Amino acid sequence: MADKPIDKRKLVKVIESPVDFISVDREKCVGCKNCAIICGMNLWKVRNGKAALDKDYKKYCLECASCFTVCSYDAIEFTFPPAGYGVVYERG
Repeated sequence: MADKPIDKRKLVKVIESPVDFISVDREKCVGCKNCAIICGMNLWKVRNGKAALDKDYKKYCLECASCFTVCSYDAIEFTFPPAGYGVVYERG
């Protein structure tokens, strides 16, 4: 019997930021897919040859900045959400 895949989005608690904290410069993006590959929450897709962030990313982003780190073309801008928003760590 095959196990069901885990819905990672149900495992995190995030207080949605009122402002965007990740953006993509579509002029710089070459569609390499590194952001989509590295994102543990599957928040990135490549559409029409360019990176696209899910509209609801502010509800699920783990703020790891991996997308920013792996973007060799400086197309992703990342800042942490304002104080009081983002991932809520309940344990650890």
